[in-house]
Amino acid sequence: MQFIAPIYFLLSIFLVITVLFYLFRKQYENQIIPSTLLWQQVMREWQATKWWKKLQNHILLYLQLLILFLLMLSITRPFWSYLELSGEHIVVVLDSSASMTTEEGDLTRLDLAKNELLNLIDHLDNQRLSIILAEDVPKILLANETSKQKMESMISEVTSSYQHADVRKAIQVANQLLSDTTGEIHVFSDRVNKADVNDLNLSRDLIVNNVGITTKNISLHNFGVAEKDGTVHGLLTIYNEDEEEQLVRITIESEGKIIQEIQDIVEPGKLHQLSLPDLPVKPYYKAMITTVDNYEADNTAIAFLATESKPSFYLIGDINPFITKVLNYLSNDIVQMKSDQEGMEKNGIFIVEQLPEKEWPNGPLFILSPLTGGTFQVAEKKELTIRPQVVKQDPIFQFVNMDEVYIQSSASYQDEEFDTILTSGDIPLISKGNYQGNPIVFLGFDIADTDWPLHASFPIFLYNVMNYLTENQETLGYVKPLEPVEFSHSAVGTESKIVTEEGKKVTSLDMNNSFFQAPRFPGLYRVLEYNGKSISEKLFAVSIDQQDKYIKPSERFSIQSKHNTNSKDQKNPNEIWPWLVFIAFLLLLLEWEVYRRGISN
Repeated sequence: MQFIAPIYFLLSIFLVITVLFYLFRKQYENQIIPSTLLWQQVMREWQATKWWKKLQNHILLYLQLLILFLLMLSITRPFWSYLELSGEHIVVVLDSSASMTTEEGDLTRLDLAKNELLNLIDHLDNQRLSIILAEDVPKILLANETSKQKMESMISEVTSSYQHADVRKAIQVANQLLSDTTGEIHVFSDRVNKADVNDLNLSRDLIVNNVGITTKNISLHNFGVAEKDGTVHGLLTIYNEDEEEQLVRITIESEGKIIQEIQDIVEPGKLHQLSLPDLPVKPYYKAMITTVDNYEADNTAIAFLATESKPSFYLIGDINPFITKVLNYLSNDIVQMKSDQEGMEKNGIFIVEQLPEKEWPNGPLFILSPLTGGTFQVAEKKELTIRPQVVKQDPIFQFVNMDEVYIQSSASYQDEEFDTILTSGDIPLISKGNYQGNPIVFLGFDIADTDWPLHASFPIFLYNVMNYLTENQETLGYVKPLEPVEFSHSAVGTESKIVTEEGKKVTSLDMNNSFFQAPRFPGLYRVLEYNGKSISEKLFAVSIDQQDKYIKPSERFSIQSKHNTNSKDQKNPNEIWPWLVFIAFLLLLLEWEVYRRGISN
């Protein structure tokens, strides 16, 4: 049973008031009696009386309390479920993202959603059913199916893809399936908010069933390492989604051996940073939360350490001190230059701010707040009215959350030759690409015009940018579950396969295909390639989307289509308050009759 207006449960105070009236309504007077023998006999008879006869002495009180309770319950407008499914075709969107693996007791959220979906199938009345799996790219599992046996069989085989669920896109696909027929769209997920889908122009009603109640989750949001002066320093960002502070225990491992064990108190609802100084030099590091929570997919994070020597950083222009401070952790060779001049190494990275394009050095470039004009037709800065939005998932934004970053102003520029990854409406903010044969990352705004340096993701972003500009080839980097990964096989290779960190084979690779699909489960993997005489390997890490590191469930809701004028397709809760009021009225008549007989007697 659910309630539309549970706030009215506060009216239960009237039940207590009624009992208090009965307690204080009678006033007793002290009387002197000659003997208590009569009262003792009465008490013995009272104790021998059946319990249900004893209730008759206070039957008016019980009836009045029951009437008040039913009236109060009816005001909260309880309902059991929605009315019968309407329309000829029911389309279901099933979320199979990583957060659906959250444990709710003995079941996962995906299990709960599948059980509710099976219950929906039981209520089908010769209606067709289509099921869409909400993944990174929505996938149609069933289309226009009428066999309940096949429906149940297909649902039982559904497992989590660990991909980020694009529920909006899946709902749009569902709406297209219903374009020439009547029906409804039912979504089974855990974190769909009404504001996320309220702007969709749907032709059919939408019912969103968010499952789950737990918020017990501690997640590793960011993990990065960098070598300086022969030692490795790491930085961990932890988030406690629970409502209480938690003692978090973390182990740092590499190649099956524990390097460090740490613990700290993490306050609820806050990002907490942990510094990891003096780590031994290893090709990779794995951080694992050993504290028990209800969600395991975000308890592990991988960080790779570049094996080649660190490049020099050349700062040209008035570089923001926040950037300089972060770069000090990434390299011990930072040189401040006035302009392009002799003495610069060819493998250096150039961080340039407010410098004419003709004076840009030849090499990997990180351009900040460019001057107007030039090849990219940089315009004057103007105020931004739309929040920054990541338009494409890119390694530069790996472990970087831009949801709360504010950018006041930026200069627009021509980005046809670039791959733009962050925009504000039609204004490009961050782009990457190639300039005169060298990699370049282009920021159209000044760091002084944003609060980004105050967020934990800023140093991670700079770390990712430097990795992109140095193009480390020792690893394949970070990929999403089931993401296509580009990989060039050796010309003399005879066999290639993917194995887990422990060496267990996952799959064999096609030597004639330059792409392979990443494994589904998050973790560290190796690509082993055999050439008959030796074995080469490359590491890569599969990690879930940053948005799937939150598990707090949303409320259930429904949206009635503005285009659906058929009254039969309208969705209303199956309220039971009229029955409660009717029962309360019958009890009131019964109470009046009991009172009348008591007066007459």
